[in-house]
Amino acid sequence: MERKKFYIKIRPTISVILVLLIASVISFTLILQYNFSLDLAKNATKDNFSQISEKLEQRLENLDKRHNDLISILQLYKQIDKTPEKNKRHPLLKLITTALDNNKHIYALYVGHKDDSFYEVINLNISERLRKKYHAKKDDRWLIVKIYKENGLTIRYDEYLNKDLKQLRSTRTKSTYRPTLRPWYKQAIKDKSIIRTEPYLFTNLNSLGVTYAKKTNNQNSVIGLDLSLESLDNFLKNQLLIEKQNIYLVKKGVKVISKAGINLKQKELNKLLKNKIENLINNNTNLKSFIMQIDNIDYFIHFSKIKSIYKNKDYLLITVPQDIIMQPYTDRIFYSFLMTLALLTFTIPLIWYSTKVLVTPIEELEKQNNKILKREFTKVKDINTNIKELDELSKSLVNMSKSLKDYEDKQQELMDSFIKLIASAIDAKSKYTGGHCARVPELTMLIAKKATICDEGIFKDFNLKSEDEKRELSVAAWLHDCGKVTTPEYVVDKATKLETIYNRIHEIRTRFEVMYRDKVIQMYKNIVKGEDKKQEETKLHHEYIKLQEEFKIVANSNIGSEFMSDEDIEKIKQISKKEWIRYFDNTLGLSKDEEARLDKSKSQTPCKEYLLSDKKEHIIKRNSDDIKDYDKYNFKVDIPKHLYNLGEIYNLCIKKGTLTKEERFKINEHMMMSIIMLEQLPFNENLKRVPEYAGAHHETLIGTGYPRKLKKEDMSIPARIMAVADIFEALTASDRPYKKAKTLSESIKILKFMVEDKHIDEDIFKLFLTSGAYKEYARKYLKQEQIDDVDISLYI
Repeated sequence: MERKKFYIKIRPTISVILVLLIASVISFTLILQYNFSLDLAKNATKDNFSQISEKLEQRLENLDKRHNDLISILQLYKQIDKTPEKNKRHPLLKLITTALDNNKHIYALYVGHKDDSFYEVINLNISERLRKKYHAKKDDRWLIVKIYKENGLTIRYDEYLNKDLKQLRSTRTKSTYRPTLRPWYKQAIKDKSIIRTEPYLFTNLNSLGVTYAKKTNNQNSVIGLDLSLESLDNFLKNQLLIEKQNIYLVKKGVKVISKAGINLKQKELNKLLKNKIENLINNNTNLKSFIMQIDNIDYFIHFSKIKSIYKNKDYLLITVPQDIIMQPYTDRIFYSFLMTLALLTFTIPLIWYSTKVLVTPIEELEKQNNKILKREFTKVKDINTNIKELDELSKSLVNMSKSLKDYEDKQQELMDSFIKLIASAIDAKSKYTGGHCARVPELTMLIAKKATICDEGIFKDFNLKSEDEKRELSVAAWLHDCGKVTTPEYVVDKATKLETIYNRIHEIRTRFEVMYRDKVIQMYKNIVKGEDKKQEETKLHHEYIKLQEEFKIVANSNIGSEFMSDEDIEKIKQISKKEWIRYFDNTLGLSKDEEARLDKSKSQTPCKEYLLSDKKEHIIKRNSDDIKDYDKYNFKVDIPKHLYNLGEIYNLCIKKGTLTKEERFKINEHMMMSIIMLEQLPFNENLKRVPEYAGAHHETLIGTGYPRKLKKEDMSIPARIMAVADIFEALTASDRPYKKAKTLSESIKILKFMVEDKHIDEDIFKLFLTSGAYKEYARKYLKQEQIDDVDISLYI
């Protein structure tokens, strides 16, 4: 009887081991100690913050008292109501400058009068920004500003005084400043007591400040002094006793008027904290301490209202990260934890032994999983483990790998069939390409196989042994001409110069026929008029012979089997100048494209036309969108201006062959289209070089090929192999109706010429010969009469 296998479950195993070994050791003492320490830290921090609050409150109270006292003293002097005069010194100048000198935080002291005259003493040493603002010089100590009426104008008169109150220079300008419109004047003139404004920006200092003001005894003037809040910032900085602490002095509406700490560049409080403080102010809360999370950090927050004689109250806000105030206590807890950890060390061997039961099979499962990631499905094996879940997972991985292997094989089979279907469709598209797309992969893989075996020269490190690498090159070879699906058949199959969808020589022959008929008719007309009949018939016969000869010249040029000389081209141009009469409307029966190209100015009938012509309707323009991506793909080709030029003279004067430069480009364009199509396909990692291999078989080793003008160093060995295979197949193909199949020796000789011209790789050419690859291919694909002897010693 087979012994039943014992299984254990992974979750109970982990739970029992970790709970028994760890939970039994962890002490609740550490938690209790932490909570107790947290309470101590909070209380200590509260006391510290309360002291800061008291100091700040006392500081603000002292400032208020000093400013109130200063204004009250100045109010006692009747001269304070004296309006400023241009050339007279204010009787209280000495008193005012002394007061400013003794109160470094006061920026300026001034008096505004009911008639909008104004007198101000500014302490230029309060700030370097202030000195720059007023262009103060080295010895300038005080700035006296007087605003008064003169001849109906408001004049501002500035005096710069040195430390001894001696005038150094003065300026005089027009002014629009009216003190009676200022908030401090309006507020003070309505109040019996001294008022303090809300903080606002002093533009001259570019910093916040407040104004203290009170109307004088005559009830028509207001004494004011400006206080810079920079002194409060410095005071708050001196209260920073804890790392990462922030102290803020705020007004109602949670407007920060002074601050100190690590977030000085922060213009506003955190939104959550701001809302919390605003609620406390609205609820008239005097004192509050609480914990709040800001930006995922727990902060200890202290809030208190500062007592003041003024209506506009100030509030103190202090923040510090909780972990900072807990640092001394957490250090002690950490040391306690270390001691506890030391007691746990004796359990390490037991933990190691227990986890090994789990870790070892999991590591084996990971190895099997990596095999699946690498698509090594047949190498996935079942692991040996007594853990039920892991054993089931192992079996699942084995089954999954088999399923993936079957699925991948089917997908690959489908893709390969589809690729071959495309290639066969391209071959079947034109009788001029034959089985090219099917034979090039065979020859490419044959040469690549020989290169893999060879361990000399450039093939020493070349290795194409894995199935993925072989398939990658094979797919590239099958798809190397996939762009030909975009090439029109009538261009590929163009057998004569005038051929488009049909051979237009028939149109031209008809014109010769028309010209001859016209001459016959003219002969009879002449005879009827009384001309000599025999003489007219002889004349017609000569014309007929001449027309026959000229038509033969045109017809022979159309064939394109021989090179056209300049003399031949000139004959075509001379013949083209002959005229015939058209009597029928040439705008009828046209497609939209033909009608758009037609020159309608010549549609009237009867109309004289040339026997041969290059007309506007012969030009088919190129759509710029067709080549807009060429730069993206780094194509370096000369693009003809027009898509096609069907001009009769233009085509008949092709010097060699039957194709115009536009048609030649259209045929060559299949290479660009192949690259564009292949680079847009989402190939897997194992097929990522298909576009590279397939896209370079019309390149040369010296940058004269197309479409990217690559050089040898820009092309991989497989790409260069495919170039040789593509050319050799085309040379030896026996199913092309436009040419006679070349023999093996003729083809090898042509390849040698191409090696000398640096069009194909010499090392691959020599390997092609010495490995016997050319013979193997010849025996399989060439006709018996093509296979002749080749002396490879002539080429190696």
